[in-house]
Amino acid sequence: MLFHVLKHELRLIFREPRFWIPFIIPPVILAASQGIAVSRYGVAIMQGMEGYMMLLLGCLMAPMAAPLAADSFAGERERNSLELLQLSPVKPAQLFWGKLLAILPFSLAFAVLVQLVYWACHPSITGASAAAAILGAVSASLLVDSFSLLLSLKAKTVRSATQSTLFLIIPLLLLVQFGYEAFLSSLLAPVITLTLSIIVCVMSVAFAMRKFISL
Repeated sequence: MLFHVLKHELRLIFREPRFWIPFIIPPVILAASQGIAVSRYGVAIMQGMEGYMMLLLGCLMAPMAAPLAADSFAGERERNSLELLQLSPVKPAQLFWGKLLAILPFSLAFAVLVQLVYWACHPSITGASAAAAILGAVSASLLVDSFSLLLSLKAKTVRSATQSTLFLIIPLLLLVQFGYEAFLSSLLAPVITLTLSIIVCVMSVAFAMRKFISL
């Protein structure tokens, strides 16, 4: 049953462009802005900034999963289909995990994929900086997805859940802007951040599952 729920959710994601198109927007915007900057001021303006851009790109991908997480439960409630799902033969735990497993790998895969493509286009980025940037993107995705999941269970509409989640973009960008040098200087900060993100994600998922089962 879990596999059927997962397959159904993935089919819905790929069927609706509004779910996966947001994942294309950040790479296009950053590539265009970088191209404009290089054409105006020369290649020298990007020297030493490749690691920062890679980290920023991965972290910008994290909030793009907000519509997916918002629609998982708030969308079902808005369409008045949440009660029907709870009455179906599928166990609530399997339904919950099916929806979650359709969201989480999707955002993580996109974030890591665009970063690997960026790294391939900018081989001057060191392996340590690239690993730190990837760990930062994974941490951001875990935090945003877990927060979005909780909001989706509490919000009554998809719009309210999505808008609330997008408020995370500002503090996320501020952290990247002012802390990227320390973050990319070694793997200690990324590993600690990832560990804390996993703990928060596990706690959020456990709380969300209990809340969903008790609905």
